[in-house]
Amino acid sequence: MMHDGTIRTLSDVRHVPNLKNNLISMGIDLKGCRINIDSNSINVSCGALFFMEGKKIGCLYVSKGSTVTGETR
Repeated sequence: MMHDGTIRTLSDVRHVPNLKNNLISMGIDLKGCRINIDSNSINVSCGALFFMEGKKIGCLYVSKGSTVTGETR
């Protein structure tokens, strides 16, 4: 779930379900997504759709939002 409450669905990605914070493979760029990283933040968009943003904490970029799991429709 995005920080604004919007839910985005990632498909065909690797994740570790039992981690408190999930990792998202940067392989999403193979699907045409654009990944912009500067010194303190990361933004991901797919076409005109803004997909996620995060901030740098230590050596990791942490997504603003939360992971939602369960059945897909």
